[in-house]
Amino acid sequence: MTAVDETDEAVTCSPRHVHIVDATKGPLIGDGRLHRIMPFAITAILSMIVALPSTSWAHPGFALAGAFVTAATIFASLAFPWNRVPRTAQLTGPFLFLASTLLLASASGDGIGSPFVTMAVLPLVWLAIYENRKAVLLAAILTGIVLWLAGGPMQRPDQGIAASIVFVICGAGMGITLHGLVADARKLALALRDQKHAFEDSAAMLDALPERVNRYRLPDLAITYCNAAWAAQYNVEPTRAIGRPLDQFLSDDELAGLQSQLAVLGPENPILVDSVARAVPHAKPQWLEWVDRYLTGPDGAAVLSVGRDVSERHEAEVQLAESEARFRDLADKSADVVWRFTLEPTPHFEYVSPSVENILGYPPSYFLGDFSRILDILDDAGRTAVVHALQDSQISERFDFHFRHANGSTIIGETRTTLVQGGLQGVSRDVTELRQLQASMADLALRDPLTGLANRRLFDELLDAALARTERNGTPLAVAFLDLDDFKSVNDKHGHDVGDLVLRETAHRLLAIVRGADSVARIGGDEFVIVYESNHTTSYNLVKRIDRALSAPIRITPTTFVRCSPSIGIADTLAVGYDGTALLAAADDAMYTMKRTRQAVRDADAVRDHMSVGL
Repeated sequence: MTAVDETDEAVTCSPRHVHIVDATKGPLIGDGRLHRIMPFAITAILSMIVALPSTSWAHPGFALAGAFVTAATIFASLAFPWNRVPRTAQLTGPFLFLASTLLLASASGDGIGSPFVTMAVLPLVWLAIYENRKAVLLAAILTGIVLWLAGGPMQRPDQGIAASIVFVICGAGMGITLHGLVADARKLALALRDQKHAFEDSAAMLDALPERVNRYRLPDLAITYCNAAWAAQYNVEPTRAIGRPLDQFLSDDELAGLQSQLAVLGPENPILVDSVARAVPHAKPQWLEWVDRYLTGPDGAAVLSVGRDVSERHEAEVQLAESEARFRDLADKSADVVWRFTLEPTPHFEYVSPSVENILGYPPSYFLGDFSRILDILDDAGRTAVVHALQDSQISERFDFHFRHANGSTIIGETRTTLVQGGLQGVSRDVTELRQLQASMADLALRDPLTGLANRRLFDELLDAALARTERNGTPLAVAFLDLDDFKSVNDKHGHDVGDLVLRETAHRLLAIVRGADSVARIGGDEFVIVYESNHTTSYNLVKRIDRALSAPIRITPTTFVRCSPSIGIADTLAVGYDGTALLAAADDAMYTMKRTRQAVRDADAVRDHMSVGL
């Protein structure tokens, strides 16, 4: 058995160190061995000094052997390297010492009455330290037998037997009792040692933590523990902080946090986090977040506090707050509507800028109070887009919403969105006038500004689409190309304003004639084109209707009328094929053929009229 190391394994029992035997090795191994062996050695030497002079030796040989074995045993116990032999070999020492005492007792011839019998207690005690009950019982029984056999001639047999039995019982009982006491003491000492090591390990771990840890009593706030980080935070040695009130070290901000925590902390609420970062005194700008744990023990209530450095997070939060303040200031002053939308716990607007009232006629509170109100003023397409976005969390980054203004008018809001944590944020602009302008420009690009009919560019697209459709379906497509006769003379006689009026009226009459699926375009000064699906009969009827409608007089003033009859040429895919350029060219040729024919007829009529007048 080895002793517990004085630095690591010794158990402090003030004011002295007690070395507890490790039953796995023995008392002859380890630090403190001399402290354990020396009392036995001194006791044995003193007993020998007292007993030897007063003893008469019946067997001098036994006396010499006993004295030699005693001295050798004491010397071997002190000098022999017992750490090199098994633990059981250490039992050699106490058994040799027991043998030496029995030799001395036998040498006196007095047996159980020998003064050396008392020395037999020493090896029994030594064996008890080993926590070996069998060895104690064996030693006690052997001692009793030897003492009985070594009884002198004056000793009665019954007295010798009784004395030996009493010695065996007392020796065994004392040894076993001592064995139990030693075992219990060792277990207690080892438990205390483990506990001490656990405390030391815990303290070492706490000292290694960057978090600030301290413990204080309630209600006097006296500090009972603090780790190295806490002590360094407040520029104090840990030992000098113990026993001092906690509030002596805290800043005003930390005191406020302490008071707010203690007002709530207790058995009903044993763990509490101070969500507010607190400023640290006597340090560069530094902020701590504290977590407090309410504890109860034999010394009363206490609080364990752990502080974590959140300076970087606090600085980030401050910068974020400043950024949000700047953002809100800009948003509040923006002419556009700036908004932030959150899905949890229910869909709602977190922020809507004041400009919404200028654009939609409703104050921000109208939408902040109830998200469904924005749906009420959206058209069907906008409402559908919002519902889909709420269902699958996807929305276009740019979308034109059509809102109903508080006065009933329609407002087009161009909305740009950005995904944020838990929702969306975006900007909506009033683009009503811009979209109207863009629509007008689109019409100017594809429509004749005078008549509103398709221009040449749009006509080409419509013709190509119609040709592709009819070719796919196998149906014929026809083009009617018409030109207004005498339009130049109307312009020359009445002016271009009247000419524009004629063109507008012509477009109006053409639209009234054609079907909804047909296309009408103005592709030149007084040239118009109609694209339609037809057969020969349809084309003939259409030409008659156009000629009849356009030949009717057009009123310029209440008393002035003009007439511009059309020349019409028709070509269809049955004759030309599904080529747009060829189809239009064929219709144009047919129109000019008709125009020349009509001109020739008019010229012949004029000659005939002239000849009739001459006759």
